[in-house]
Amino acid sequence: MRRTESVDTINQDTYRVGRIDYHNRSSTDFGMKILFPTFNPPAPTPSKQALTIPGANGDYSDGAHTYGAVDVQVGVVIRIPKRYKEYGWFEGWSLLKSDITNWLYGDPDWLKFELDPDYLYSAEVMSAPQFTPVNSERINATITFHLQPFKFEADNLKWKPLELGTTIAYNKENTNVRPDWHINGTGSFLLKVNGVPYEFDNLDGDLYLLGDESNAYSSDPDKINAENELLNTHLRLANNEAPELLCVGNGENTISFEKIDADATLNKFEFKPKYRRLI
Repeated sequence: MRRTESVDTINQDTYRVGRIDYHNRSSTDFGMKILFPTFNPPAPTPSKQALTIPGANGDYSDGAHTYGAVDVQVGVVIRIPKRYKEYGWFEGWSLLKSDITNWLYGDPDWLKFELDPDYLYSAEVMSAPQFTPVNSERINATITFHLQPFKFEADNLKWKPLELGTTIAYNKENTNVRPDWHINGTGSFLLKVNGVPYEFDNLDGDLYLLGDESNAYSSDPDKINAENELLNTHLRLANNEAPELLCVGNGENTISFEKIDADATLNKFEFKPKYRRLI
């Protein structure tokens, strides 16, 4: 009689297992491994609405290349770590379950899957995980992640140094992006992206331009700072929008940066590309 492979002895040809990293911790801290292919997020739905105009044939959509978030269920297997076993089955499992839910709940954060290591997902847990104890050693569980529609290249969520002159940046993903920009210096500067001009006037220290907002701040908005000052009066943006890196062709984009004032001083110039694709 042929033995049936259980989740307890996972057949690597059927399932693949791996950890996730979330809220600055790994699932392995809790004895948890993710089962693949149970991670299979649905494609995001375009945010479009059909509009009918009286007297005209057909209809029109009012979508602007925006997409809805998705919920995806992830199957996991939990092996109760040794440090919980010393409390006995009931109390040990109760403590572990509390620690897992405390880890998962909270603000949205970057979610990384070991089997998709080049990308980060913007994720949040908005419903309670479902736990099913199997025996005194193992618990099966389902976690539902609320995912934003894009996943981001992990390495390009970091600041990348730039300098005066011309740089070529390649957007090899399938969507256009608006990077974040950081300038530290004094005086006025001109940024051109694919020939489109953007001015930064009368700077005296740090300026952070957030691409998705087209707003500028005195401090990095990713860091909590109650005194962060809006600096939009120092900007002159083409079409009132931050620069965009295009994905057309080979994804080549030209970035040039120069002083407007001869006595301007540049201490730092960097950008965060945020290259991304639909999940």
